[in-house]
Amino acid sequence: MKTVTFLASVLMSLALVIGCADSAEQQLRQVQNELEQVLRTALRDGDIRIQRASDHLTVVIAERLLFDAGSYEIKPGGIEVLKQMRGLFKTASFKEIRVAGHADKASASDGSNQYFERLALSKARATQTVRMLKGDGVHSQSFIIEWYGDVRPIASNETEDGRQMNRRVEIVLYAGI
Repeated sequence: MKTVTFLASVLMSLALVIGCADSAEQQLRQVQNELEQVLRTALRDGDIRIQRASDHLTVVIAERLLFDAGSYEIKPGGIEVLKQMRGLFKTASFKEIRVAGHADKASASDGSNQYFERLALSKARATQTVRMLKGDGVHSQSFIIEWYGDVRPIASNETEDGRQMNRRVEIVLYAGI
């Protein structure tokens, strides 16, 4: 009898976990659809990419949309995009929102300080992005700021196109359970 009770308990727990996973998947699908509607122009222009995994949604924003080269001040067009995202974030429930700043790799001829300058710039950009996203009504406790400088490239730093792809902000949304 104890074995049956134990197995029933395990099955109930498993059903709960699967139900939560389905709910998270549905939430991410809905948020992705809403983001695609709101950000349609930036998506079409290649300034934003959206990638979905089973437990999170990643919004990759190109540097050119948010910042001028070498700056951490958000451009007016970038402010509008982040305000649109903030509006969606107010109504969605996320377990966690990670905002990560990334940079391209400094060439050896740039000198050793370039690494630290790029790291600081990626931190400042992630921080400014979070400040804009928090605005009014988005829970600040759900945000995590990360900065990587040039240590997580998504393209080769040997070409200008690759360096442009590496200069980005990534917003990773984890569904609330």
